[in-house]
Amino acid sequence: MTELPYSHVIPVADIPPHGLDLTLTPGEEVRATLARHLDISAVLSLSARLHLAQERADGARVTGVVKARITQVSVVSLEPFDDDVAEEVDVRFATADTIAREVANAPEDSDFDPPDLIENGAIDLGLLVTEFLALGLEPYPRKPGEVFEPYEESAESEAPVSPFAALARLKDKP
Repeated sequence: MTELPYSHVIPVADIPPHGLDLTLTPGEEVRATLARHLDISAVLSLSARLHLAQERADGARVTGVVKARITQVSVVSLEPFDDDVAEEVDVRFATADTIAREVANAPEDSDFDPPDLIENGAIDLGLLVTEFLALGLEPYPRKPGEVFEPYEESAESEAPVSPFAALARLKDKP
């Protein structure tokens, strides 16, 4: 099992009845580890403002926002550029028994989204922040204003060229 790039575990039992507000701002070393994990050039800044609330007897809900300033490489020019990421968070957590019960009772044709698992009585907010940062990344990043222009072949080369065309020309030479 690979080591998590960022972990911040909160026991569900420690969430007060009125909820818990947290702001997570990982340091430079964690941000560098996250950048390597996400295969981007850098995570320049990262913060998560989260609200944890109890839900039912054995569950919790985490809402908030993950914001980051990152450096990525453009797929068009291959030049690095900085970009902002902001992802809204709204995730339910429950025990395995509750998840199994909800999945069993969910209508087959619904867009049911089961809760995430509470493991060992706790929620790993660092893992949650990492997931939402990854969701906010552009899969094919481009610098602002960059436009991909596909290669257009000239009219002369519209016919497919056989790999043996060069050999055929050599055969015809005296």
